[in-house]
Amino acid sequence: MTKSGFTHDTHLQAHTTIEFSDSYEEDTAELDGEVLIGRNMTRIVRVVDALRRHANVDSNFKMISINDFPTQAGLASSSSGFAALAIATANALGLDFTKGEISKYARLGSGSAARSIHGGFVYWNRGDSHETSYAEQICGPNEFDMNAGIAIVHEGRKEVTSDVGHESAYTSPFDKVRIEKSEEQAKEIKKAILDDDFTKVGGIVEENCKYMHAVMMTSTPPLFYWNPDTLRLIKSVQKMRREGLECYFTIDAGPNVHYLCRPEDIYELQKTLEGIEGVRNTILVKPADDSQVTEKHLF
Repeated sequence: MTKSGFTHDTHLQAHTTIEFSDSYEEDTAELDGEVLIGRNMTRIVRVVDALRRHANVDSNFKMISINDFPTQAGLASSSSGFAALAIATANALGLDFTKGEISKYARLGSGSAARSIHGGFVYWNRGDSHETSYAEQICGPNEFDMNAGIAIVHEGRKEVTSDVGHESAYTSPFDKVRIEKSEEQAKEIKKAILDDDFTKVGGIVEENCKYMHAVMMTSTPPLFYWNPDTLRLIKSVQKMRREGLECYFTIDAGPNVHYLCRPEDIYELQKTLEGIEGVRNTILVKPADDSQVTEKHLF
């Protein structure tokens, strides 16, 4: 589910500008005012290089990107950021790509970025090559009624980023099982969305989330993204359902908890979340439209 803010003053956007010029002596990139180096720069260059080669361009680039939400806090900043990078780069290089084609290049920076190219609800075809691993839209943002409330318990950057966590996942004895189950669940949830079965969607989401965090917790070294507030929020979901508010949780690689609900329950969900100890803020979201090119440049 590609997300946007539920209200006019909340956007949840990554905005990226990139320019190629022979006047640039080297490739440079900046995120939220911080000059990127090392591993972070390597991931950006991996995406840009692939597109530069396709366009037969060898000029250096300058890139600036900003997020209007916390970065590396379990809110999918890598997903939106690399999707924005791939779209901006293809546009700057004059490449006439479909969104499916762009998703293949976004994937080189972050696998989940392949999905963030599209709006609404998205399915990532695993594939067995660069050409066959791409994302496609299941349905548009207004074709499946589901909103979400994000309970923020920590806005700071996580100590271990998602891409580093991926590298140690194979050390968990549960990783193979999780991959097999995820492939089954991806097909099941796609059907559930098309069938408008919110209960089925929510149940699959929760199960998949628990599998992912079980892998992280049993990797070497183990990754514990949850804190005591995270566990308190997980247990609150069960209480809400018992009391008649149907919602389901999922958690990215971070401590903040995403609650899925039907649109008519979003404000009741927000009121309940704001009364839970440890919740600093709530962000209400809805399915977003497709990502897009804008004429508003950052430099």
